[in-house]
Amino acid sequence: MSTGVAGYYDRLSRWNRVARIIGYGGGQDALTVHRALADPAANGRPTFTRLHDIVIARVIARLSGKRQLSVLDAGCGLGGTMLALAESLDASCTGLTLSTSQASIANAAAERRGYGQQVRAVVQSYDAPPGGPFDAIVAIESLAHSTDPARSVAALSRVLTPGGRLVIVDDMPEPEALDSPDLTAFKAGWQCPALWTAQEYREHLKALGLHLTDEIDLTSDMRPRSALTVAWLMTLNRWARLITGSSLRQVLDSHAGGLALERLAARKLVRYQLIVARRPELQVS
Repeated sequence: MSTGVAGYYDRLSRWNRVARIIGYGGGQDALTVHRALADPAANGRPTFTRLHDIVIARVIARLSGKRQLSVLDAGCGLGGTMLALAESLDASCTGLTLSTSQASIANAAAERRGYGQQVRAVVQSYDAPPGGPFDAIVAIESLAHSTDPARSVAALSRVLTPGGRLVIVDDMPEPEALDSPDLTAFKAGWQCPALWTAQEYREHLKALGLHLTDEIDLTSDMRPRSALTVAWLMTLNRWARLITGSSLRQVLDSHAGGLALERLAARKLVRYQLIVARRPELQVS
């Protein structure tokens, strides 16, 4: 995973605090940097906690037993997912991020909420994760940043317990999108050097000996803005480049990439997918 991602998220964490006026950074209050999804509990309004509810109900709650679950959040962002798991399932969570500012925000939030001994974010690559083993590993919008997804997925799979689950949630392009200028803009703006399709994930997980247990297409739960709004925001982005210094250029690239993603999602050329794979149980002879 590129260390350039660290600076990318450090800058975004600072900038998004003021960028809400143009529609970015809304997940800060929920300590997330992932997608908002239509939430039945909020009368269909998109929320940043909806994905946590899906992951908990469809995957991790099924693992609950008498002992405390051990979870690795590979690309933990601001810590919102770890806190949701700790609060809902009493899970013990370790989060990995390359961003010192994200780790600081996540750990401060855990202390404030009384989970300082249960939730911990560390500055570390998910290509070299702690040994665990972990009952569940979640990678939400993080493997897209990997320079070598095969290496990253293999590293994570090695620290799963037998019977443990690897949960991947990410933007996955359709084959017909691979030559799209919008996909190029998205990958460049969001630091996604090797963006895998869902089929590539399926094939590699199977090659590692993991069993696919669930796959959910969440694209229909996204709420991309209208084409007119996206076009207006792209114009605003271009004007902003003329009056800002180079220190904000990467942030503006990120915003342009996000707008390109909205266009792709509206045309169903990139899908927001959840894939779950299980490490087989040990065979007893």
